[in-house]
Amino acid sequence: MSPTSSDPETRSPFRRVFLAVVGALVLLCGVFLAIAYLQGPKLSDAQIDLVSAIAQPDQQLRLFLNQQIDDIDPDQITVTPATAVSVSTSGDLVAVQFDTPLRYDTEYTVRIDGVRSAALPQSSTVEHRFTTGAPSPLYLDRGTPNDAIVRVGLKGSEREVIFETPGIGAFAATGQVLVVSTVDAEGISRLMLVSLADGAVEELRLPEEGTVTDLAVSDAGPIIAFTFTPSAPVDGEVFGGRRVLAMNLEQGRTLFTVGELGGEVFPISSWRFVPGARSMVVQGTEDTTFLLDAAPEAVPVPIGRFTDILGISRDGSTMSASDALGGVLVSLEDGETERFEPSLIEGSSPFLGEVEVLPDGDVIEKAALQTTEGRFLVVMAVDDGETGRVLYQTPAQAGSIENFRVSPNGQFVAVEVVPVIADAVSDGYLVDQRSTTITTVIVEIETGLIVRSVEGFGLLW
Repeated sequence: MSPTSSDPETRSPFRRVFLAVVGALVLLCGVFLAIAYLQGPKLSDAQIDLVSAIAQPDQQLRLFLNQQIDDIDPDQITVTPATAVSVSTSGDLVAVQFDTPLRYDTEYTVRIDGVRSAALPQSSTVEHRFTTGAPSPLYLDRGTPNDAIVRVGLKGSEREVIFETPGIGAFAATGQVLVVSTVDAEGISRLMLVSLADGAVEELRLPEEGTVTDLAVSDAGPIIAFTFTPSAPVDGEVFGGRRVLAMNLEQGRTLFTVGELGGEVFPISSWRFVPGARSMVVQGTEDTTFLLDAAPEAVPVPIGRFTDILGISRDGSTMSASDALGGVLVSLEDGETERFEPSLIEGSSPFLGEVEVLPDGDVIEKAALQTTEGRFLVVMAVDDGETGRVLYQTPAQAGSIENFRVSPNGQFVAVEVVPVIADAVSDGYLVDQRSTTITTVIVEIETGLIVRSVEGFGLLW
């Protein structure tokens, strides 16, 4: 009779093999448990929106661990280059939140020491590296026969024409759409949307013939706004019927009057979008200043009375303004104000023009300095609260500084300059008339280095 599986002689080798396999598996599991015990938690995955991280504050790096962990304290985190952060922990997730936008084209290392499992006592160090991108700014180059909206990088000399047409007065951008205003020889404006995806052009209908100025787009949503001046002034109306019009592109193509409430129109002499919000700071008559949502029937919220709005910080928290006594910084969150006394620049007291608070709390300013010869020299400067530092001035002090625009992360400033005033010739446009030699230089704020120069203006980051 042949042996069967029930025979003792057959069962014994099988049992020995089975027990050996089980023992090996138990031993292997023990080894893995020992490794986990000795090594502590490990990083499984990491997520960050690199586009938002260089443009907006409070963006998060989300770190996923291979097990649930104890809460992480901010002092356990080291970020290189140094950046202020806050942190929250939930199960196996650590969310590291950056207080300010990150620098362009920079490798960051985030290290968390003493990461401890919720079940095991052994701790570990978790580390993640990532590299940020860089923006591709747009600017307006007025030429013959067409004006062009051009895209460039922060480095190199390449340029890409995005859209061209005669008579561009101004442009703005939202998502994958350009908003472009043109003006003819009679001062009549057109307004159009241009798709960046396929170049399709859609003309927007204006209420009547007139001129579009102050064109801008909210960076918190597809809301466009502009000041509209009718060709035929309206008798009996403040500013002759000039008003601020807006359109929410998510809600169709209907224009509404900003500041219109109950059929009455709040007169607006000047206005600016608040960065990161769907609201505006507006000035009415007698220098009254309000915060106003860019929506139909919005109720103005009083801020104070100021002679000029000098700038709004890129995080939307602080407005710089002036009144009869000088400069003032205004919180747009609670309306509190504090005096801003500019620091001396090279031993001279500056006369301020436009001012903007940077993400790190320093102030960038367009300032006029009186020279020993009694002339005035206009410079771009940075004020840290103790001293002022000249950031940029035109070569040989022969030119003029027109406007400036700080990058969303506060790393660069685009300065519009006329290099030589004596050679300046107007381009003859009826809207936003500029010198034919106007140039935009992009300056790194920390070092004062010029990283790019383009022949044009209206640069958008």
